[in-house]
Amino acid sequence: MTPPIPALLARQQTWRGVAVPYVTLRHRDGTPILGEVDRERVAACLTWMRCQLCGQALEDVAVLMARPMDFGQGYVNEPAQHPWCAAYAVQACPMLSGRLERHRVSPRSSRQCGDPLCACVEWAEQEPSLDAHIRAGQPASPWFSVWFPVAAYTLRRSARGRVKGVALPDRAVTKIRLVSKGHPGPVDLTRSMLFDLPWS
Repeated sequence: MTPPIPALLARQQTWRGVAVPYVTLRHRDGTPILGEVDRERVAACLTWMRCQLCGQALEDVAVLMARPMDFGQGYVNEPAQHPWCAAYAVQACPMLSGRLERHRVSPRSSRQCGDPLCACVEWAEQEPSLDAHIRAGQPASPWFSVWFPVAAYTLRRSARGRVKGVALPDRAVTKIRLVSKGHPGPVDLTRSMLFDLPWS
C-alpha cells in the first residue's frame, strides 16, 4: 500500500502512486528509475542545500538519512531533506521502511528505453560509486534520521575539493532516531553500539 502524498508534495512527479524524488535518475521521456540517482542533481542538492526529495531549498531544519557506516566516516553522501519530505520518504521508500531485506545486486542500472537520444545508452558504461559497489547484494543496513539546524549544514570535501557529502553535525545539535532496523550483520551492530545510536 502506497502512503498518501502530502499536500506540500502535490506538484511532485509521481510514478505508480509514489512521489518521485528530485534526485532520481530519469529516462529522456521522464520515466524514473526508482532507487537510482542522477549524480548531477545530487551534486547540485548537496552544494546548494536543496532537498533531495522535492528539490527546493532547505529551511530551518534538515534531515539526513544515515547508516552506521556513515557515522563512522562522519558524513552522508546523499542530500538532506525537509522534515516533511523525510517523513514521507520513510513511508514510501522500500529500503527506509524496512520492506527490503537486501540491496539490489547490480550497482548500476543497465535498463535501456530504446530511445537512441536517451542518456540510458551510457548508463551501463558509467562506473558505479564505491558506495554502490559496497552495498550491492548486501543485507539492508539500519537507517537513522539525523535532524539538525540548517545553520549547522557543512559539506565534506575530498583532498581535491570534490564534494563527498554532508558532514554529520555535532551530536549536541542533532536529534537521531531509528528509522528501520534493517537486517544488520555484526559490523553494523558493532558500529551502532560504538556510536551510541538509538535502537528503539
